[in-house]
Amino acid sequence: MNPLKFMESRLGRFSKKYRNLVLRTYVVTLRLVLTVAFPNMVAGIFYAILGKREKQYKAFLKGSKTWGRAVIKMTKTELIIKNEIQVPETGHLIFLNHVNEIDFPYDCLVVNRPYLANQVIKKTLIAYWWMKAMGSQVFETSKATTIAVSVRNVIKGLSTNSYIVYPEGHNSYSEIIQPMQKGMIKLAFENKIPVVVILKSGITRYQTEPMHTKVGYKFIGRYEPWTYGTWEAFRDFLYKTMSQAKIDLDAEIGTVRETTTVGPK
Repeated sequence: MNPLKFMESRLGRFSKKYRNLVLRTYVVTLRLVLTVAFPNMVAGIFYAILGKREKQYKAFLKGSKTWGRAVIKMTKTELIIKNEIQVPETGHLIFLNHVNEIDFPYDCLVVNRPYLANQVIKKTLIAYWWMKAMGSQVFETSKATTIAVSVRNVIKGLSTNSYIVYPEGHNSYSEIIQPMQKGMIKLAFENKIPVVVILKSGITRYQTEPMHTKVGYKFIGRYEPWTYGTWEAFRDFLYKTMSQAKIDLDAEIGTVRETTTVGPK
């Protein structure tokens, strides 16, 4: 599908200002690749040719930070880091709330780790290519065989990376934490992968007013899923923990929340 038509099909219910912001956010990646991020790309390609994957990933990860800085400048956003964002370099899944199309560049800037993404990321062209180059994986779920391969790839990849995961499984377009999906939580539980939780606040503001937004990030904690009796127990704990911490962070940032609530499935 043409990326512009894809965006229209996904974002048609939002204002023209928001659709334009999303378009600008992803188009700007081309300019960044040819300017401020160009040295990082050259270094990354050089290390890729030499087969030095860890150095390749670090070069592209460093370049990805320029995306977040560009969006901040473009939207005149105030970015607030509430505490030290403790991001392990290897062996962890990093759970973040997933809001909308604008949180990718901020996650690249603040968390700055590869992603475990679904197939939808392939629609973003340059951003997808760069995310793959910085060590991200696409977790294929089309068939049982592709899921098995994806799991093996994740376990192998954790020896050199930690991965950003969105446990809600989709854009929420909301400041309220949505029900947790089974996949990554069960993966962490069954394979004894520690989980780090980081939350963001204020991203929904872009959906109504693309300028002068206040966005906040906060490190919540590190958890060991296998210490819970079942993966469902860990899911429920995670949902309650993220929900309460998100309420607290919203209050600290001054983010206006919706009045509706949801609960774990």
